[in-house]
Amino acid sequence: MDGFTIDNSLVPPPLGLPPGVTIHKVESYTSNFVKSGQPTYDVIRICNLAANVQNNDPGSVVKNAMAMLKPGGYIEWDELDTARYSLVKADLTNPASQIQTLLKQIHHHFDMLSPRGWIDSLPDILGRYGLQVEGSQHRYRLPFAYAKIENDKSFKEFVDMSYRLADKDEGMELCQLMATAKEECDRMGHMVTADLVIVVGRKVY
Repeated sequence: MDGFTIDNSLVPPPLGLPPGVTIHKVESYTSNFVKSGQPTYDVIRICNLAANVQNNDPGSVVKNAMAMLKPGGYIEWDELDTARYSLVKADLTNPASQIQTLLKQIHHHFDMLSPRGWIDSLPDILGRYGLQVEGSQHRYRLPFAYAKIENDKSFKEFVDMSYRLADKDEGMELCQLMATAKEECDRMGHMVTADLVIVVGRKVY
């Protein structure tokens, strides 16, 4: 089993990997790094590439994956739909004004910095590159028992995004809003989460 990453800072050292697993660092997911120039893999799993997709079009990633995939093989793409962060309340009567204001700004900035509308179109995109999509997209949302984990993950994504804003004053204001929204979220028992979108396609030739 081979894994490919553009950032190996979170990858365990080779001795920490299971037998038969190798992780390769690459410069880009859009460049061709097929072994020996031939299709190599029966299954390719792509996940969490939204921040690396350029111009709202993952076509170059799909094209590269297709070149690596044997005929009859499968591509599974798992992506958090961060264009649609949602608020889930444990108690519908609890207020959430700070979180709702934050999510409006987050969605606006994501649209400006890294449009992610393509996530909802993944079945069509895979189909355009010759993959036979198995069913349609599947959406999965973690249950409320995972609220703390989801909140920590979501707010970390928001902080990372704020650092990318060209207007640093705007970034600071967003961070201040995040602090009050996070406090409200923890105090009122809310969850901020994004659905996991899963699409599976088969290379039929």
